[in-house]
Amino acid sequence: MVSEVEKTPKVSVILTVKNEERTIGSAIESVLKMHYPSYEVILVDGGSEDRTVSIAKQYGVKVIQTRDSTPGQGRNVGIRISSGKVIAFIDGDCYVARNDWLKNAVSLLRQDDVGGVGGPIVSVDQDTGLSKTLLDVLSTFFANGGSPQFARYSEQREVKSISSCNSAYRRDTLEKAGLYSGDLRFCEDADLNHRIRKLGYRLIYSPDVVVKHDWKVRSLKSLFQYMLKYGAGRAVADKKYRYLFSLFHVVPCLALICLCLLLLLSFVFGGPFMYASLFLVVSYGALAFISAFLAAYRFRDKKMVVLAPATYFLAHVGYALGFILGLFSRDANSRVERQS
Repeated sequence: MVSEVEKTPKVSVILTVKNEERTIGSAIESVLKMHYPSYEVILVDGGSEDRTVSIAKQYGVKVIQTRDSTPGQGRNVGIRISSGKVIAFIDGDCYVARNDWLKNAVSLLRQDDVGGVGGPIVSVDQDTGLSKTLLDVLSTFFANGGSPQFARYSEQREVKSISSCNSAYRRDTLEKAGLYSGDLRFCEDADLNHRIRKLGYRLIYSPDVVVKHDWKVRSLKSLFQYMLKYGAGRAVADKKYRYLFSLFHVVPCLALICLCLLLLLSFVFGGPFMYASLFLVVSYGALAFISAFLAAYRFRDKKMVVLAPATYFLAHVGYALGFILGLFSRDANSRVERQS
């Protein structure tokens, strides 16, 4: 029989933030409204220059201020000063979607072989504009290739990784894995999750563990810029920690390079190179429109038929260019000491 204490271990909810004055109040409020008997809230600020810290202090949560730090460094600071047997993470621009968020996550973590739990990241209710549509489009497989950052599954399942902005781990699992890598600004969650799985633990995705994301990407231009940065961060992570590399990560880059070469050769020689270029473009376009129609049906949103193909194109090209730039980035060649 499991005791009541074991059923409801103390949880430390950690928010790592920087310049989130617009959303931090709502984020903290959503956490404080949860139905769970024993939890603390710790906010680690990474050097905000706006009113984020002063707003957070009004809610009486524990606030730790650091200098400009990576998300992994901030989370490690929070872990070290926390006292919970379970550590949960949410970002400063995310809101707990359900009051039973912690309860649902903890119930899964009671299984000995489960090291971490995550779930879907959806749009905020009041966001009915372009940002919501873009986030919905990126949840489709054609856009994300199965990335946990945007994927939404209807059923509970074991996954390879969970997103840090919606996650909960057993404290002993984090400590055994060595905490987050402090030298990564992107993909630090993928690195941690890889090490946790290497220890023999499972990672569980549950549709009942939901957060809402007040995404700052509110135009096609900002989407391209976001994917450019993410692609570069992905390349840096893959280069620093080779075990993170997957063929999925380079597919957009190879496709872009192949298309550019074919277009160049078709311009010089014409003939078969021109037909090969045309075939590649038409094939991509067909897949994009098929996926767009499926997304429009899934989300009951007709404008996705037009918007989704543009979203796919900008997301893939932005990621591909960013990945290529990241491979040649000086940061990719300079290792900083891993924070443990």
